[in-house]
Amino acid sequence: MKQIKSIEYRTLSNGVEIPSIGFGTDRTFIFLRKNIIKGAIDLLKDLTIEKRYHLKRDISITKILNHASACSCSLFDTASAYGNSERILGHVLKKYKREDLFVITKLSNQEQRCFDVEKAVKHSLKRLQTDYIDLYLMHWPQTDTYIQNWCQMEQIYNRGYARAIGVCNFQIHHLEELKKHSCVTPMVNQVECHPLFSQKDLLTYCKNNRIQFMAYTPTGRMNQMIINNPDLQRIASFYHKSLAQVILRWHIQNGIIPIVNTTKLEHLKDNMNIFDFSLSSEDILTIDKMNINKRLRYDPDLVDFSKC
Repeated sequence: MKQIKSIEYRTLSNGVEIPSIGFGTDRTFIFLRKNIIKGAIDLLKDLTIEKRYHLKRDISITKILNHASACSCSLFDTASAYGNSERILGHVLKKYKREDLFVITKLSNQEQRCFDVEKAVKHSLKRLQTDYIDLYLMHWPQTDTYIQNWCQMEQIYNRGYARAIGVCNFQIHHLEELKKHSCVTPMVNQVECHPLFSQKDLLTYCKNNRIQFMAYTPTGRMNQMIINNPDLQRIASFYHKSLAQVILRWHIQNGIIPIVNTTKLEHLKDNMNIFDFSLSSEDILTIDKMNINKRLRYDPDLVDFSKC
């Protein structure tokens, strides 16, 4: 795995090494196969009245996955709730050696309500066309289900279905409640985190409890308050880097693993090219001060779990 020299690695609490940055596939819908009948069956499995189909996006993601290795990208984050993305990821990544990849997928809210984690993980393994998952995450702290399902996640971890297990969108009070009933502490907590929403208290809690902090929406969707920030522009100009590269470097130096999302191969290349410079302590503090506790995604304490 370490043959990718440009990427730094972090070590989880159980000793598993993980790349310090990764690519998130996000939601996908249509997946074209050479086997048209098999592809049609897969498509029908994912049909719902609410879904719209974005063929251009799916082709873009497939293109990125096909060229990921050339971009020094080996960590891939997906979820069973992301439509067809597990199947796309499994199909494309067959071209790589499995030991060179770090694959993350997640237990969805719908799967949580079934209280059968082993069945859920086996379905994900089949779609991903692999024998194990590197990191299996609980997607949301769904009220009245997350404790019982975490206990089952501990079992699939002990049985070797996943090399590591963790959670997403857990606040401190969720983690404290989980601690009362668990035998295994989550190795990762993946949450929304960016300069406008830095979650410093949660980050500190996770560091103190040896829980690796992982960020989705790491560049804040390039919100106008980020794009137009003069301090951020000044820092980017000084290092001859883009705003996104500076923000991702800020994550790295704060001990956070950012999960980037893009449909353009050039952007993925830029996102990975952040290990040839370091921000000063003053730069870090300047970006820290951008925080206004502005969420751009769902609040775990207010979200309607039946819709996410």
